[in-house]
Amino acid sequence: MHDWNLTRFPYLNTWTLMSQAFEASYKAVESELGRHDTTLAQFNMLLILDHCKSALTPGQLAVYTFREQHSVSAQLSRMRKAGLIKKTRSTKDQRVVTVKITPKGKDLLNRVKPAGLGLAQDMLKSCFSEEELGQLNEQLKKVRDCALARLGKEAQPLPPIFRIPEDAAECGIAAR
Repeated sequence: MHDWNLTRFPYLNTWTLMSQAFEASYKAVESELGRHDTTLAQFNMLLILDHCKSALTPGQLAVYTFREQHSVSAQLSRMRKAGLIKKTRSTKDQRVVTVKITPKGKDLLNRVKPAGLGLAQDMLKSCFSEEELGQLNEQLKKVRDCALARLGKEAQPLPPIFRIPEDAAECGIAAR
C-alpha cells in the first residue's frame, strides 16, 4: 500500500485514506481470524445470530450485514455444512427458513472474539484517545448517513430483538 499524498485534492485524499484504512484493517482482522479457520463474514454473522433473541431469516441477516441476500445465503450454506448454524423451515410456511447459531458456532465465536474484536479494539486504542474516538465516530456517522442517503436509505435504530452485550468480557475485549 502506498501513501498517495493527494493533499492538493482534499476530498480525494480523504476518500483514498478511508479506503486504505478500511482495507488494511479488514485484512488485519481477516488474517487473525484465518488462524482460527474462520472469515470476517462468518464472524459477523455469528455475532449477529448470537446477540439476537430469536432466529433470523437469511433476508434479515442480509439487511443486518448490509450484504446481498444471495451472498448471505451462500455463506449460510457453508456455515451449515460446518455445523456452525442450524436452518429450520417454518411449519406454517415451508418457504420461510430461519437460522440460529449452534453450540459449535457459539464455541467458535467465543474462541475468535478476542482475535476479531480484540484486534480491532487494540488497533483503534493504539491510534486514538477516547475523546478522539468519539470525534471520529461522529465524523464516520456523517459519512455513513450521507452514503445511505445516496442509496435512498437511512440508519435505523437497532431492533429490540437484539441483545446488547453487558460487559467487555462478553465481547471478547479488554475492559477500558
